[in-house]
Amino acid sequence: MIKNSDQKIVLDSDVIIHFVKANKLLFLPKIYPHRLIILNNVHNELCSYRSLKQFYEGVVERTNITFEKFPENNTELVLEYARLKKDGCGEGESASMAYAKHNNYILASSNISDVKDFCKSNNITLITTMDILYEALINNILSEEGCDDFIRVVVSKDSKLPYKTMQEYINRK
Repeated sequence: MIKNSDQKIVLDSDVIIHFVKANKLLFLPKIYPHRLIILNNVHNELCSYRSLKQFYEGVVERTNITFEKFPENNTELVLEYARLKKDGCGEGESASMAYAKHNNYILASSNISDVKDFCKSNNITLITTMDILYEALINNILSEEGCDDFIRVVVSKDSKLPYKTMQEYINRK
């Protein structure tokens, strides 16, 4: 559970893709009302997937998810973003990590191998798709069965999640 309930959350594309694949994108703003941010870099990345574009755009238009433009006039932020991209991180991922760092926001990403060390060394709270599902579970937004179905559907659509059930996640948490 996230300690600061007002802190903004920057969404990386992988988390959004998981929720789109599970047909649960509308649940994200129910789990974290008025706290979610999608950067234009992530938006552009998502819209490059034909299969996601129409569904993603239609759903996000009807939610309280905030779109923000990556501030290209902030030299420190831009340099951080460029360094992350040079180190091999993707466009949206680099922008999200740099933005979370420089705004003291939470990063929502399931690309653990790419973001974990950066988050740890910069004192950024990192949440994954599984952490978000856990929030949905404890706040009675999704049942355990609903979470397990989410996991099953996402994995069946060629995405990776580290646990097969919510109970397995809870046991290892």
